[in-house]
Amino acid sequence: MIWTTPLKIIYSFVISCIFVAPAIIGYILHVQLTRHSFWALGVYGLVVFSFVVLQLIFASLNRCMVAYYRRNQPDPISSSSSFEKNENNVSSSSSSCERRKASKLGLAVVGYREEPGLFAACLESIRHVEYPDPIIMVVVIDGNDPQDAEMAAVFQKIFPTEPVVTLPHLLSDLFTGHPQQLELVQKQLGLPYSQSITLANQSTHEDNSENISIITTDRSVKGENDTIVINNNNNNKKKKKKKPSKIEIIVQERQRQKLQGRHYELESCPTTPTMDPLDKFLHYYTVLPSNTRIVCYMQPHRGKRQAMYTAFRILLAVGCESIVSTDSDTKFDPRAVLELERALHWFPSIGAAAGDVRIWNTMDSALSFMSSLRYWMAFNIERAAQSFNRAVTCVSGPMGIYRASVLREILDDWVTQRFLGLECTYGDDRHLTNRVLLHGKKVVYNHMAFCETETPVTFIRWFKQQTRWSKSFYRELLWNARSLHKHSPWMAAELFYQGMYPFVLMFSIFYILWAHSPWVLLIWLVSLVMVAMIKMVYSVMVSRSLRFLAFPFYSIYYLIGLVPAKLWALISLWDVGWGTSARSASERKRENILWCQVKQSLPVVVWSCLLVAGIAFNILIYFFDPIKGVLAPRLPDPNSIVFYPNPDMIT
Repeated sequence: MIWTTPLKIIYSFVISCIFVAPAIIGYILHVQLTRHSFWALGVYGLVVFSFVVLQLIFASLNRCMVAYYRRNQPDPISSSSSFEKNENNVSSSSSSCERRKASKLGLAVVGYREEPGLFAACLESIRHVEYPDPIIMVVVIDGNDPQDAEMAAVFQKIFPTEPVVTLPHLLSDLFTGHPQQLELVQKQLGLPYSQSITLANQSTHEDNSENISIITTDRSVKGENDTIVINNNNNNKKKKKKKPSKIEIIVQERQRQKLQGRHYELESCPTTPTMDPLDKFLHYYTVLPSNTRIVCYMQPHRGKRQAMYTAFRILLAVGCESIVSTDSDTKFDPRAVLELERALHWFPSIGAAAGDVRIWNTMDSALSFMSSLRYWMAFNIERAAQSFNRAVTCVSGPMGIYRASVLREILDDWVTQRFLGLECTYGDDRHLTNRVLLHGKKVVYNHMAFCETETPVTFIRWFKQQTRWSKSFYRELLWNARSLHKHSPWMAAELFYQGMYPFVLMFSIFYILWAHSPWVLLIWLVSLVMVAMIKMVYSVMVSRSLRFLAFPFYSIYYLIGLVPAKLWALISLWDVGWGTSARSASERKRENILWCQVKQSLPVVVWSCLLVAGIAFNILIYFFDPIKGVLAPRLPDPNSIVFYPNPDMIT
């Protein structure tokens, strides 16, 4: 299905009419809602209040559950440790005997043209995470153009002895595309006997991206022999040498490694019948990470989902039992990985776990401060309540962990997701979580594992972020519905509330705005603030922080920004663009073009005009209505007039 411009316009018009039609029909048919408005408000308010109270109860119980397992599940020990007892430790406590060995853990960092300072802070944080065994780490850069080399330079600055590898193919295309493409690549490599590899030149470790030189073995699909390609950012041209044979390629690679004083051996590839063929292919195809080696991969730009797929596939190939995923702007708490891994072992059926995501740029603007409060409540109230019912609906991108056995079953279906005939480019984390839930696995949340990430500081950028998240939420409702019968009824209640509440709110806004009474509007705003204050009191008590006293003011951002973002998300669901751009300087310049800003702010402007017009109408009618207005001229009451007889009429 090809979404042409006329088709996009028709879709947006139809969706808009769906929301406008009830109001138009009600006006034409003179439907009277005022008689039952107080009943409707009372029932609706009771439902919202009950839902919020249950949410707070479940969130509190989840905190108790996390504390219980923290006390009764000691930290895991190294897999190389022995459980054997001797005479000297016979009197040791039973809890020490029950300590389990740590699982083989992988960590994947993915990013696209990240701001160098944020990316460096991310890499520094993962260097200091605590875990009994070495963590196998990979970094995947979604792009291999000269602008993407800046991230590779940052990686080399933080990890100067580790390789940067350029992948000429997307693993998602090789593993889920046409089978003949993978067969052709295997034939070119002469698998299983060829072991030519791609290698990043480590001779320079300058933090300036212009000095980085990446030497790769570009295995062109069209040719029979390999072509050595030198990508140098000072001269972005491909310099092709005479095509040598495969044996010469291997010799040249080994000589280059020897001259550099570093030798990256390929991982020994086992030939057991049970080994996944794709894992075996990767052992021959490229340099793989290990306990002592972190690898940074650069691949053709295709989106975050493709980069995550590459990272997951590589970590699965080296035998990881669980995999932590994060973004390139995230800073980890040292114990975050340890607490995430612990959550996978609360129950046998847990397939994934989420952690607490906080904001590090809280004080950059009033919006970022309000977002930090909203983030805390989204995780420590909403996701915590879902976790108590074992059905967290979204493991957020900044920090989450998945069982490798579950990932193997869902990766290909996840990366090839399509909606309305289009490739899905956003909502990667939510759909991955949905795939886990669809397989009947439980998803939990552990507030003890936390990280910090960046949030937009400008309103338009925040609005685009909320629109993208809302798009993925409404798209994923179709997949949520397929797994509702496998999980707690609370999952259905949460999805219904989150999906319907903004639109019920929107309809009530327009009804009240045109109700000819500003007092009704004021009462409605007070009731909205009261719901926020219930969560505010809970947050102050749990976090012991007075900053949550400002949370009721978030209602302004919710009303002006979040409600139209959800409406615009449905209207523009055909738009698969990411919305917010990367944080590099070049991408920010592109985002600051005046026409782009005007186009992006148009939904907010239209929505704000409707709100202002409704408020103005209410005030004008209240004061200047010719019949009921406060300032309307008072006509004499006919009943108060005394009629005297006309003398001229007296005979």
